[in-house]
Amino acid sequence: MLTLASKLKRDDGVRGPRTSTPASDSTRRVSVRDKLLVKEVAELEANLPCTCKVNFPDPNKLHYFQLTVIPVVY
Repeated sequence: MLTLASKLKRDDGVRGPRTSTPASDSTRRVSVRDKLLVKEVAELEANLPCTCKVNFPDPNKLHYFQLTVIPVVY
């Protein structure tokens, strides 16, 4: 489901050593943000109650999701 995570791992292996140029700093910030987002999504999915369901229409856009809350019937 989390295809962004595998993409980040693959990209880290391809990049190699980082330099101190402004372009690499910008790339590094985006990478850290994406890694944190993947971690937060995994935590969200693990801690959702059984009455809630999360759906990611596009697995590469983890900031866009749908949350469905189902009422509990007694």
